[in-house]
Amino acid sequence: MLHRLSEAIDRFVADKEAALRRAFVETCRRWETIVGPETAELVRPLGHRRRELLLGATDPVAMQEMLFAAPEILSLVNAALGQEAFDKVRFDLLGSQISLDALRGVPPRFSTPLPTRPESLGRLLGTFDPESPVGRCYAKYVAYFEAGPKPSGKTRRGGRTKAGGAA
Repeated sequence: MLHRLSEAIDRFVADKEAALRRAFVETCRRWETIVGPETAELVRPLGHRRRELLLGATDPVAMQEMLFAAPEILSLVNAALGQEAFDKVRFDLLGSQISLDALRGVPPRFSTPLPTRPESLGRLLGTFDPESPVGRCYAKYVAYFEAGPKPSGKTRRGGRTKAGGAA
């Protein structure tokens, strides 16, 4: 079966581009070791657009200073990538932009404290009509604390059981 040349080449170009993107992400993660601590303190990677490397400077003075260091930064980044991926550097002020070498924060883990059993639990058990909504709710509330803690993890979505059936 005949295929268009553009379709056949597209597979190989896409694989090469994906490999370059992965290498660029790794370069951003190792930014300080690649360009050195002094340079990394002044400029941070923001991304790339085609063959242009986008870097963010901390302030205008640092940006002016890094303009003179652009060829060196370019050669260090291209060496880390193992190919001539970029031929131009563009600087911008960082401002509120988040650089690509920023450490990703670990999301906080929340835990629900175990409910404490009220001291006077069950004292009102005989005072409510067992057929009323309040009486049924209070009886289930007492039964909840008398059953003790259950293992975590829901077996079904919503955590409820069907009437007459198992979870």
